[in-house]
Amino acid sequence: MPTWEEDMMQATCSSFGNEEEPLLGNMRQVIGISSQTLVDEKKSSRLPQYVAALIATIGGFVMGTVLAWTSPTSATLAIQKDIAISDLENSLIGGITNVGAMIGAAGGGLYCNFIGRKRGLMAIAIPSIIGWCLIMWGDSVALIIAGRVVLGIVMGILTVLCPLFTTEIGENSIRGTLGTYFQLQVTLGIFFDYVVGSNVTSVFYFSLICAVLPLILAGLITFMPETPQFYLIKRNEAAARKSLQWYRGKNYDINDEITGMKATIEKVKEEKLSYREAFSSTPAKRGLIIGLGVMFFQQLSGINSVIFYSADIFKAAGSTMDAATCSMIVGGVQVVATYISTLIVDRLGRKPMLFGSAAVMALSTGALGIYFHLKIIESDVSNLSWLPVTSLSVFLIVFSLGFGPIPWMFLSEIFPPSIKGPATSIACLFNWLCSFAVTFSFKSINNAIGSDYTFWIFTAISALGAVFVLCLIPETKGKSLEEIQKALGGNEPTDNRRNVESKT
Repeated sequence: MPTWEEDMMQATCSSFGNEEEPLLGNMRQVIGISSQTLVDEKKSSRLPQYVAALIATIGGFVMGTVLAWTSPTSATLAIQKDIAISDLENSLIGGITNVGAMIGAAGGGLYCNFIGRKRGLMAIAIPSIIGWCLIMWGDSVALIIAGRVVLGIVMGILTVLCPLFTTEIGENSIRGTLGTYFQLQVTLGIFFDYVVGSNVTSVFYFSLICAVLPLILAGLITFMPETPQFYLIKRNEAAARKSLQWYRGKNYDINDEITGMKATIEKVKEEKLSYREAFSSTPAKRGLIIGLGVMFFQQLSGINSVIFYSADIFKAAGSTMDAATCSMIVGGVQVVATYISTLIVDRLGRKPMLFGSAAVMALSTGALGIYFHLKIIESDVSNLSWLPVTSLSVFLIVFSLGFGPIPWMFLSEIFPPSIKGPATSIACLFNWLCSFAVTFSFKSINNAIGSDYTFWIFTAISALGAVFVLCLIPETKGKSLEEIQKALGGNEPTDNRRNVESKT
């Protein structure tokens, strides 16, 4: 009699050929998922979902390499390119990706709805290669900045596309875990840059390595089916059933799930609500407030400032490590903590993890502010050398457990189907706008009021974030997308249509 693993592998490979079998088998060993986790009471096969989510979120890895590229290259870029780069131009090279990301996020919803989730991830390789080629062969600051803008557009699209893909393929019970993979991959990409960039000193070859990564994503995602929801949107139920059966395995009865997906999609089409009407519903308003709120508190929690000060904090503790080593330690801590988040988010829930993250971040930045204040007033801090490193470590850990990964996961959970594309784009656009504002204002604010008051501002923002979570964010753990919409305000979009019609 065949084992359940053999049944599962046969089921996952039967619809799309046997070429996936070695891929899934190897991934099972790498992920280390237990047999109990992979099979639920409905005998669904979760391994294909884990594998597909890990492959799709390589887009997060690509994004991380773009974000951190300037860290190992900024000191040698001008020398190796044999061009003059001013401080302003250097700042633009580092921060202009935020502008590109705003453009990409704004159009990300339309992009993935038009081309599809799978093909969207495949096609993203084309602008990625263009951006890296401009950087590798560009012989002027203008061309390098242009390449960074193109790569920023890619990042903006990925922030919309990757979370959407993982949400649409995942079961309710593991949707949170799959949703945290995106941020995990982002931290892995950043850590990759810190490690590889410190060893590959050639900007050209380091950029070439980064340019290969989108091709790996495009190659691997070809083995994964398109999401069933996208097929249903395109009225291809046969393909949707084939896709969902692949993601759930042959022992899973997909009829109820397909029926639920069809009902939701058809309901939206039948209502024919304009975006103005759809956005005026209670679930849409609450979803947008939550989406914008978590993005605001993620970026203004002080994460970028804590990382910016990491080398100084280690030196304050008496460390003699160079900046590159400090960056690798910081990146490693984020990777480990984010990975832990993937293991516990579907057990503890989103709300307690976000609340705990915000509360402890407030305490950590408050302690950092106290330390820097004592230094500014020239008090003896020799006995407090442990405080900045401890605060830094705790901050990075709790951010990576909560406000790092969970906001990206929320975007695909909280919006009604009728506005999911544009609403997700709006939230991602707002995230990059906040990131841009922090990046370009931090130094001037820090110089104007001092590092102590700067960190205390972050303390106040994180404390406000904890109140925001406590009062406004619902728990979505284990709930279907339809149940989440009911929790946010009722029977959208039907009730909203009736309200609109009653006024006419």
